[in-house]
Amino acid sequence: MKVFISYSTSLDQIIALRLQTMAAVYGMTVYVPPATTRSAIAATLTPEVLNQLNDSDVVLAVITHAPAPSAVSEMNSALAAGKLLIPIVGAGVPPQNYNRFPRFFVVDPDNPSQVEQEIVKFLAEQRQAKAGTPALLALATLTVALLLFGADAR
Repeated sequence: MKVFISYSTSLDQIIALRLQTMAAVYGMTVYVPPATTRSAIAATLTPEVLNQLNDSDVVLAVITHAPAPSAVSEMNSALAAGKLLIPIVGAGVPPQNYNRFPRFFVVDPDNPSQVEQEIVKFLAEQRQAKAGTPALLALATLTVALLLFGADAR
């Protein structure tokens, strides 16, 4: 599973990098854009960031304060591409900014590790579910093939 983590501020970047490390332990490929791509004015995505975003399966959007234009562009691109976008918000972010998403996480600034573990667990479950679908399809195909070959043998 490929995960893209969008962020704005240096506090958001710390959360993003911690999530990247934790998710890598579970075998996920996680991309966190370099700090040089976070700008208060530029909303244009670099080719590298855009490629990583397009290749991702899931986009986590860390928003503890007002998002930078680059993060907004990443989130808009993710939604336009039909990616699973999961907001990770700070306690001060108004709920109307994220409650329309089916899944979101609220970071407790006093204990961010608790929600980080929940996020990684959620991603691991998503990865397992995604990996299970091709396996089930292969098993079903094999079963049908065996039934057909069994019918021919009679």
